[in-house]
Amino acid sequence: MAVKTPQGFVVDVPRGTRDFGPNEAMHLKYLMHGIEEAFKRHGFAPLITPAIENTETLGAKAYGEEPTKEMYLMDGKDTALRFDFTVPLARFMAMNKDIPFPFKRYQIDKVWRRDEPQRLRSREFMQADVDIIGSSDVAADAECISTTMDALASAGVKNCLILVNSRPLLELVLTHFKVAKEKLGPAMRIIDKMEKVGISETTNQLKAIGMQDDQAQIMLSFIKEQISNEDKLKKTELEIENSKAEVDKVRSLLGMLENFRVQDEIHLDLSLARGLDYYTGFVWEVIIQTAEGRLPTIAAGGRYDNLIGMYSKSATPAVGSSIGISRVFDILYSGNGPKTYAKVFIAQVGSFNLEYCIEAASRMRSAGIYVDMGLTEKGISKQLEYANAAGIPYVAIIGAKEKAEGKLKLKNMSDGTEELLDIDGAIAALKK
Repeated sequence: MAVKTPQGFVVDVPRGTRDFGPNEAMHLKYLMHGIEEAFKRHGFAPLITPAIENTETLGAKAYGEEPTKEMYLMDGKDTALRFDFTVPLARFMAMNKDIPFPFKRYQIDKVWRRDEPQRLRSREFMQADVDIIGSSDVAADAECISTTMDALASAGVKNCLILVNSRPLLELVLTHFKVAKEKLGPAMRIIDKMEKVGISETTNQLKAIGMQDDQAQIMLSFIKEQISNEDKLKKTELEIENSKAEVDKVRSLLGMLENFRVQDEIHLDLSLARGLDYYTGFVWEVIIQTAEGRLPTIAAGGRYDNLIGMYSKSATPAVGSSIGISRVFDILYSGNGPKTYAKVFIAQVGSFNLEYCIEAASRMRSAGIYVDMGLTEKGISKQLEYANAAGIPYVAIIGAKEKAEGKLKLKNMSDGTEELLDIDGAIAALKK
């Protein structure tokens, strides 16, 4: 909430950005930790790149027709904040040609995009990417999807639906329904938005690029028919000429995802194109299903075999997947939970006990216990109120009697029980 200073100016965060208070930051870090652990379990290594890149570098893979429109420009217009991690990765690969393939890397950090802020869409957001460089095998695509789903599960995300498609297969479908070669890109982008704008508006947009009304409706009916994945593949192979090779690739991917023990529902969605022309093979999105319907995409990815070659002299196969951590946070965060990592708060009764309190805190911390302690003279009731408000589960009360006996009174804040223990005994109790 914006506030006015005594000097008369207003202080606020920039549009599309936000602060994360202690409770929110702890939950965000929990999500990031779960995601990173999953990435490591799948053999991916970390990569850290600058937040700023040369504008010319970013422009090679900019979104939309105006390369700098959604960038935050700096140094005049020579540099800009990164809008994703794929460009920095491509630039890194071009500068480090001795890296052995396949190169499996992950990156978790902030990115910036000059979008119009709206619900579940910010200008500054946290993202987590995994990419495999140097492998054209379907197994690499399956590994990226499997890793993404493992990461989401580790972060506590449930009820996911994976939408998957093959852009080459979609091209064959469009060609079958008489979409001109030069119109394939625009047609894909139109069809990709069908879920948002509806069939009627999609039909109108397809007509605007030259399709006949009846042909557009027949094609959309084919694409969106609600049948099983296997029935859809059989129908596509039967009705779309030269589609067998791509259909077999889709079958292979679905089979590998089963081998990877991906438990989430997988739906072959022939309308999915991801909108961006640099994708060359499989594309996918992950959404959360609720009783009210589908929520916006929380993860997405695909194969981009030509992008690395834009930054180096040789084409290099590549595939990657990205998780929108900020969006996952906004969907999952309930506002509950602790506001500190501390497991115990040391409450001193009387300032003459401070030395002993510090000793107790130091020994507990050396044992790996997260400890907070009172640093100002307050009554015991105020200190207990503080610990309760912060969600600290235990309070170690130290007064003159406890100090004289070399002990402390450990209070369980959930049930109110108390136990008189020495410091080692308290450490053992807290580590259970």
